[in-house]
Amino acid sequence: MDAPVERRWERCRPQQIWDALAEFPCVYVPSGPLEWHGRQNAVGLDAVKSTAICRRAAERTGGLVYPTVFLGAWEVPWPLGMPAAPDLIQSNAQTVLDYLARNGVRVVIWLGGHGGSEDYLAYRRAALDAMRQSDILVLAAVDSQLLGDFEKPMDHAAAIETSIMMYLHPETVDLDALDPAPDKWPEGVGGDDPRTHASRERGEHYAETLIDRIADAARRLVALDDQVERRKHRQCVAQQVAMDDMVVFGRAYLASADSPGKTPNPAWLEHQEAYRVGDYDRALAAGSKAIEATRQATAGRRPAGFDGERIV
Repeated sequence: MDAPVERRWERCRPQQIWDALAEFPCVYVPSGPLEWHGRQNAVGLDAVKSTAICRRAAERTGGLVYPTVFLGAWEVPWPLGMPAAPDLIQSNAQTVLDYLARNGVRVVIWLGGHGGSEDYLAYRRAALDAMRQSDILVLAAVDSQLLGDFEKPMDHAAAIETSIMMYLHPETVDLDALDPAPDKWPEGVGGDDPRTHASRERGEHYAETLIDRIADAARRLVALDDQVERRKHRQCVAQQVAMDDMVVFGRAYLASADSPGKTPNPAWLEHQEAYRVGDYDRALAAGSKAIEATRQATAGRRPAGFDGERIV
């Protein structure tokens, strides 16, 4: 029986990297912070989760997996979190993407396991800049944005994330670490109670859907040679930067009643879903509608994106 192909970039010799990229010129980049995820989960859950998903996707498609990026811009107010400045996250992402582009990578799937809007704004700013400087295509998203058709796309350290880890890395989960008293809510957990709603089967459904979707996106982007469609992909990312910028600003500086949510309106959900499957015309139309609605909802307090990020 042939030995499994090494997909971890850092463990490959030069020729192994060149051979893998010649076969399938895509690299998956998993990322996430160190952060409290309840007493029952590992503090690196976000990045460990995205790493396992990326590795399984690479096993199905080919290509390689970049070393896990353990950086995140936000933390819940519990021990053991390590926040990083958004500028550092963007600079690091830019360095990684530039390095990959220089070394023959045509497609990057950057999968964040943490739903902080500061994080994915930083990834997408770096992605947009990288695509303007080279011929690389980058899809940068957090896992919840790839599950927009799910009733509950993701949570924080609750039933969904705990279930995913029960499927991907069961050795990291200990539900017995939680107080069994039903009237005592687990500290730092947001979502359905993991003591009663977490299961390996639920985790398998979420994880396998994510693996399938990023693998499908990778195959589609590797095969995308039409220059008009490639430009539309970049335009969609420009829309995402514009929207993310308003969301981050609004959540930081506007009153709760005026602040947009991470998915500010139905049109933005439509944009994300259409973009994921490569229906760029629908994504751009929905994105324009969503950006204008968010601009109006925030009373025009800030334009959608900086001048260098406007859609052209």
